[in-house]
Amino acid sequence: MSYELPPLTTYDVDLVVPATLQGNTTEERIRRRLTVTEPYVVRQTIEQLHETGVNPALLAASSPSDDYFLLMFGCAFRPDPDGDSVPFKEAHIGIRLESPGGGRQPVALAMSPDTASAASGNSFRVAVSLPLLGVAEPSVEYAADGTREEQYTTAYGLGSSNPEWLLRERPGHPLTGVWLTVAVCAPAGSAVVAEVIVAASLRRMKVLRSRAELPPRLHTIDLTSIAQPLPGGPSGALPHGAGGQ
Repeated sequence: MSYELPPLTTYDVDLVVPATLQGNTTEERIRRRLTVTEPYVVRQTIEQLHETGVNPALLAASSPSDDYFLLMFGCAFRPDPDGDSVPFKEAHIGIRLESPGGGRQPVALAMSPDTASAASGNSFRVAVSLPLLGVAEPSVEYAADGTREEQYTTAYGLGSSNPEWLLRERPGHPLTGVWLTVAVCAPAGSAVVAEVIVAASLRRMKVLRSRAELPPRLHTIDLTSIAQPLPGGPSGALPHGAGGQ
């Protein structure tokens, strides 16, 4: 079954376009275009993760005595409230997992969404797999119908401490919003901190590359202190992306 979450507080976050020598000479702030929910974290058992379909090879390398978490939050890329039609072109959402005490570091066992694509109308398609350590391995496949698949969501870093999503605007798939879930494995009893970074590009006369100015409670998440059990010991598919992704 799917996870049902309580209402989460949302935050409007500024996107900051830095000053450059050959572009804007002053920093630019883009307001009211990005909304981020507060994080929701639940503890899991290795048995529950087996039931959600987490890669068995990754679970086999873990220990039942390890600590397991699901970290969930949402990002919404909104139209300009003043009517500006500048669309989002792409976004990067990265998470750096760390146990500050040192030693073995936490890793991402599963990511949702993982990879999604749409037909683009060209003569070949690129299929990308995500092997154990999250390195993308492209392969070219010729399609008889003259179309190819273009990815609009790609997940990287599975099995590492640095999972990341790349979201792209594609025909029929505007960049509007996404619900993100990562399953985390950490050594038993260790503190686990997730540092979240969001960067987005908008298409104006040129591409504007910006970074979200996340408030501290969204930028640095202490999984061990805010994690809670999910009532009834639920299991099921990881929550997937919503709102156009």
